Amino acid sequence: MRFLRYFVPLLILLIGIVFVSFGYRHWHNSYQLLQTSTVSEGEIISVDPFMSSAAGKSSSLQYFPKVAFTTATGKQVEFQSTVTRRADHYKKGDRVRVLYRLDDPQTAVIGSFNDLWMLALIFMISGVLVIVLSGWFFRRARRT
Repeated sequence: MRFLRYFVPLLILLIGIVFVSFGYRHWHNSYQLLQTSTVSEGEIISVDPFMSSAAGKSSSLQYFPKVAFTTATGKQVEFQSTVTRRADHYKKGDRVRVLYRLDDPQTAVIGSFNDLWMLALIFMISGVLVIVLSGWFFRRARRT
């Protein structure tokens, strides 16, 4: 019976650790990209719409910017950002900073705070909050 009392706090702790590890992995990947990447200036060539829907909520229209840039070797590259934006965030023709690896220019990202760090922050902060919540549950389990 004692195990069941601690099962929920352990499960919540495990979820928090997974969140923090995802956040750390994303932070580490962004950090490595900054250390090993080359910077170029790109241009938004289109902003493609995507209809997203969440359970219990109405659908919302999100936009994925498509960017074209020229590498240091003169090769033209196009990529689609994996981070969605609002419709008014980027317009066709906007200039953006692009980070890419010389050996693989297709792994390029827009060099903005959102593209590099936001997902890491969300996962890490959520994970820490969930770990703190599990501590509260552990404390309650010990009192009973």
